[in-house]
Amino acid sequence: MMPKGSLLRDRTFVKFWSGQAVSLTGSAMIPVVMPLIAAIALHASGLEASAVSAASLLPGMLFMLPIGAIIEDLPKRLVMMWADLAESAALVVVPVLWWADLLSIPALCAVGFLASTFGIVSQVANQALTPYLVRKDQLIEANAKLTLAESTATSAGPAAAGFLVARLGGPAALGIAAIGSFFSAATLAVIRPQEPPPERSGPERNLYRSILAGLHFIKGNAVLRTLMAINAVDNFFLAWIQAILTVYLLRSLHWDSEAIGLVLGIAALGGVIGSLCAKRLHDLLGTSRLLLLAVSAGAPTEAVVLLLEPGSAGKVIACAAQSVAIFFTVCYSVTSRTLRQIESPDNMRTRITAAHRWVSVALLPVGALLGGLTSSALGLYGAIACGCAGLVVAPALAWVSPLRHAENASSPQVVKTS
Repeated sequence: MMPKGSLLRDRTFVKFWSGQAVSLTGSAMIPVVMPLIAAIALHASGLEASAVSAASLLPGMLFMLPIGAIIEDLPKRLVMMWADLAESAALVVVPVLWWADLLSIPALCAVGFLASTFGIVSQVANQALTPYLVRKDQLIEANAKLTLAESTATSAGPAAAGFLVARLGGPAALGIAAIGSFFSAATLAVIRPQEPPPERSGPERNLYRSILAGLHFIKGNAVLRTLMAINAVDNFFLAWIQAILTVYLLRSLHWDSEAIGLVLGIAALGGVIGSLCAKRLHDLLGTSRLLLLAVSAGAPTEAVVLLLEPGSAGKVIACAAQSVAIFFTVCYSVTSRTLRQIESPDNMRTRITAAHRWVSVALLPVGALLGGLTSSALGLYGAIACGCAGLVVAPALAWVSPLRHAENASSPQVVKTS
């Protein structure tokens, strides 16, 4: 029986949540399906397949900050709805071109670029819309449920993609993924969040100044500044480690690809469990303690891989360690997202969300590249050890920051910006 105050009793939130869950599952299929279409259907070379993948990553680096500024003065529900419809339409182009025998690598790159751009618009508006769907005291539960949808999609999406590509072919699988975005748009069309009319900008505001105003606000807010720094450090060194981890498992521990996939797939369930437990842990420990605990768990759990030896025991230990790492990553994500929403003024929330996401996205390829370069100089083991040492910086920042007193977070409503 559901608790009396559960958001599962709130029809508006349940419609929004279900739409996001289906949409996120479809989105999680895309990074798997697109390269498979290039490799299998179009017989792409390694360079061509990498170009398809890169096309989907570019919008995050190029447009994240401008998107946050542009949609600040627009109704977030409508922005999400139209972005989802546009993403769905972009994805449907692939099966249409395939059936017309017109599909090509440039067309795949263009679709990936457009779909990713519209996806970013929807993601940024999503986090700005959530505070208008629920009360402030329900934000932790709402973000936990949305993160549960993300974690489940991360596990189920790639598996569904592989199954659908094998059974129906890549273009048809991408068409099914497009249905997820369309379903999200349909749910957004029928909900009515308590979203205030957007503040219209004066003629003096331009895009560049709007972006700078958001960054300036983050710089002046110790909590937001610290959260951005922690996200940047964590994502940078996690990308460093992940870029070479598979090669280390293959060559140093002699795992096969099936074992790697199984271990990482099972470990992803830690994210699902973390989503389910985040609110209860928050109620038990409070915002500050949960944030500090979650961010401090990163380095030790990632470093477990350095202690492994070939054999079944190593796989079990690695699976457990990665599950714990993902568990605490999700707990941190839920809590930090809620704190960021509380600390962000209504008329700057999308810019602040976009800035945090942009820092994370922009540093991923840099961290991955430096991880690979370091492995050339120090070997795989040495490079992973350096990455794990770098992860210690994030908890160090947290422990000397205002996050130790996060329960005292304020709730600014509107600030004047130029």
